[in-house]
Amino acid sequence: MGKTGIIGKALKLAVAAHEGQKRKGMETPYIVHPVEVGLILIASGASEEMVAAGILHDTLEDTQVEEKTIRKEFGEKVLEYVLGASEVLENRENSPWKERKDHTVRFLADAKIEIKTISCADKLSNIRSMSRDNPKAKGNFWNRFNAGYEDQKWYYKSLVESLSDLEGIAMYEEFKERVEFVFGD
Repeated sequence: MGKTGIIGKALKLAVAAHEGQKRKGMETPYIVHPVEVGLILIASGASEEMVAAGILHDTLEDTQVEEKTIRKEFGEKVLEYVLGASEVLENRENSPWKERKDHTVRFLADAKIEIKTISCADKLSNIRSMSRDNPKAKGNFWNRFNAGYEDQKWYYKSLVESLSDLEGIAMYEEFKERVEFVFGD
C-alpha cells in the first residue's frame, strides 16, 4: 500500500471515530488534533506506519475503535505504535490524572524511538494549542483541563526529560521551546 493509501485510510477511520468530538473547552473539532499530529510526523520524515499511528493515536482511548480493528486494517506494527502512544494503564478510567501522567512519563523514558517520536508529535500539537491560546493572559484558561497549571507544568517539563533522546530533532526542539513559553517563569 502506498504512502497515501495507509495515511488516507487512517484519516478516514479517525474522522469517523472522532465525529462530533471537540477539543477540551473549545469549539474546534477534535479531528484537527490527530491531523496535526500526522502533519508533524510527515514533516519529521516519519514512516507511513508512524504517521498512520499518529493520526490514530487517540482512537483506542477516546472512541469506540478497538485494537482488533487497527490490527486488521493497519497491521501489527501500527497497532504497536498506537498502543505505545496511548495511555495504556489498567483501570485507566478510574485512575487519578497524576497517576496516569506519571505512568506516561515513566513509560516514555524507556520507550522505543518510534513511540517517543509519535508521542512527541502528539504533545507538540497539544502545547501548540495551549500556546496559541496564550494561557498567561487568561485567568480561567486552565479550568478546561483535568489538572491545573502546576500539575500541567510538572507533566510537560517531565515529558521534555522523558523525550530527551529526540534532542536535535526539530519537533522536539519546538516542543521544548513551547513548554518554556507556556510554563517558564
